[in-house]
Amino acid sequence: MYFATMSQLLTSYLAIITSIFIVLLIYIYFKLSYTYWRSRGVPQLNPSFPFGDMASVIFRRENMGDKIRRIYSEARSAGHKYVGLYFFSRKAFMPVDPILVKNILVRDFANFHDRGIYYDEKNDPLSAHLFSLAGPKWRNLRAKLTPAYSPKQLRNMFGIIMNCGEQMNELIEDSAKIGEAVEIKEILARYTTDVIGSCAFGLDCNTMRNPQAEFRLMGKRAFTQTVSDVLNMVVIRSFPPIAKLLGLGVFSRNVTDFFKRVVRETIEYREANRIERNDFLQLLVQLKNHGKLDCSEEKAGTALTMDEAAAQAFIFFLAGFETTSTTSSFAILEMALNGNVQNTARREIQKVLEKHGGVLCYEAIQEFTYLDMVIQGLFFNNVS
Repeated sequence: MYFATMSQLLTSYLAIITSIFIVLLIYIYFKLSYTYWRSRGVPQLNPSFPFGDMASVIFRRENMGDKIRRIYSEARSAGHKYVGLYFFSRKAFMPVDPILVKNILVRDFANFHDRGIYYDEKNDPLSAHLFSLAGPKWRNLRAKLTPAYSPKQLRNMFGIIMNCGEQMNELIEDSAKIGEAVEIKEILARYTTDVIGSCAFGLDCNTMRNPQAEFRLMGKRAFTQTVSDVLNMVVIRSFPPIAKLLGLGVFSRNVTDFFKRVVRETIEYREANRIERNDFLQLLVQLKNHGKLDCSEEKAGTALTMDEAAAQAFIFFLAGFETTSTTSSFAILEMALNGNVQNTARREIQKVLEKHGGVLCYEAIQEFTYLDMVIQGLFFNNVS
């Protein structure tokens, strides 16, 4: 009994010592990584273990855009032409000088088109979307998908978007009739969920009347970070090969499985019943089956796989959900605080609708010049 207890204690001690040793090695590795830019004469910030320069972003104390803008402003004020950053232990180069930026984006773009974003087509297929892919894969997929965002395709989806807007309008009217306050950010988030769910996934989510719809809940989960998500991100950002070896994903397994299942079942249902719909998913179906969007094209590219189609639909959701709902919320707030802006926008809408017989059509949307200025102005903190 005594020897068994001693053996257990020895095993525990060895495990603790091994853990401490591993943590120490990781700490030393990170600290050495944080000397990379300085050793090459490149200005850098003061990175902290293990988040590098992004601790405030990881813990949601600062928006990534605000963080980068602040670094950029500080670098320019200090007279730097560039600055070195650290995302966990990974290195990033941030050009500040306009000529250098132009060279990277134009003259030398062939050497800089990859974004360096982690993706794993095998273990986390949703991460292999257009925004993260690199090299020939990115170039080929971009060529296929660019026509999907043309004015013609957007016009085809306008009826779906209008239908979702009418449902939102009905909900707000019902609340107004009984004098009930509404959380406009939540309403707009449900609206964008319905639009993207319908256009990109072919689903009638109806989150306006059912805010607990599975699509809405999974959408929230995609934007929520748990402790395990943060730990996964540390490994993914710092040790990509190890992350792939361990099968770690950028998104949680239940989110990945849900969106993959939705795309697969919807595509299979449409193909089995020969159903076509004017939405983004239909374009993905065409790329999956024909490798091209326009049947009149002579040459077809490589067809999309089911997982690739799911990944493109998913990035459509990620790119459009939070950005649209947040921007719209701030636009409404600014107009509520600035009566002259609100009245000018209202007069423009009334004038355009009168011109189009009171119908809010695609052509009418293109004529909302002032309203577009209000929304665009939010990016420059200048609504006037």
